[in-house]
This record gives sequence, C-alpha cells and structure tokens, in this order.
Amino acid sequence: MTPGMNPAPYVSFLQQVLTPPRLEHSLGVMVVMGELAEIYGLNKTQAMTAGLLHDAAKDLTPNQLLTLAQEADLVATQPWETHPVYLHAPVGAYVAAKALGVTDQAVLDAIFTHSFGEGDNFNATLSWCLRLADILAPVKQWPGMKKLAGLVYAGRLAEASLLQCGWLLEYFAQMDIPFHPHLITTFEALSAELNATPTFFERW
Repeated sequence: MTPGMNPAPYVSFLQQVLTPPRLEHSLGVMVVMGELAEIYGLNKTQAMTAGLLHDAAKDLTPNQLLTLAQEADLVATQPWETHPVYLHAPVGAYVAAKALGVTDQAVLDAIFTHSFGEGDNFNATLSWCLRLADILAPVKQWPGMKKLAGLVYAGRLAEASLLQCGWLLEYFAQMDIPFHPHLITTFEALSAELNATPTFFERW
C-alpha cells in the first residue's frame, strides 16, 4: 500500500453501503489508479483514494440519491441530471466529503465528474484516469478492454479517452440511457482534436 494512505476506514464504510461485487470493483479501480499514477505522474495517494471511493453512492436507491442530492444543493433542471448513472458521481463526492471526511478537492472533483457530468477539474489528468480505471477494473472482461488498456498503459490518454466516450455512447444507446450533453460535447471535441475515423472505434 502506498505511504500515507490507510484504506481500512474507507473499506469499512464501503462494506456497509456497497454490494460485494461493487466493493470488489472499487478495490480494483484503486489498484488500477495506483498503476496509472506511476504512468501519468499523479499523486499516488490521491489517485488510489479517488479510485476506492468513486462509487460510494453507486448502490443507493434512486430516492436516496435524490435525497442526498437535495441535501448537497445539487440542482437538477434536466431529466438526465437525476438519472442514477450520472447522479451517483456528484452524490458520491458529497458522501466522501460528509461521511468520510475527504477534503482533498482534486479527489472530490475527480469523483464528482467521473460519470461525465460537468464540474471543476473535469479535464484534469486525475479525473480522466479515474474514468478510464472505472472501466478497466470490471468484475468481468468485456469486448475491447484489451485495446483500451493498451492505449491507457502506453500513456496515450487522449486516444483512450475518446475511445471510452465513443463506446459509452454505444452502450448507453443499447441500454436506453439518456445521453448527458457533456458526454456528447466531450466526445465531439476529442473526435475533432484527434481527427478520428469510424475504424478507430472498432473493438478487439
């Protein structure tokens, strides 16, 4: 374990609020974030803390999420802002701060924006690494995972980020999950920056 980080109190809390598979995933994201910290020059304690706590609110019910969102003064004016896929991230940051005493703003911002909602430090390297670690540490393998991991671990962060955005849009369409406008604009900006073609998104 990296010096300066004691995960035990966090794990004890997460055991009470997450299902065993979700906790296993969170521990996996913590490990991946520790690896990515070495590659991208991140503070390892920050990275691993964000990884461990990113889904602190993921297993709450929709009503619980809405209640905590109101408590945290998270104003929702659009339908997608109340969808659990997106809402669990800002509520998770609130839980990390309120229930666990996390005060590191970089960590809280990474958690807050990891579901592609708008927020401070959305484009910080820590925030992008958390989004990528989130899908590189699943409970099971999925098509394209090796391709994405190859980009991430080669330090090709922009390409990996674009690939993730494109595949998320595909997945959300299949699952009938509304697209968050910020996910779309992020995808469009990265596509223009990298001049991506459709073949870029092929899975292997």
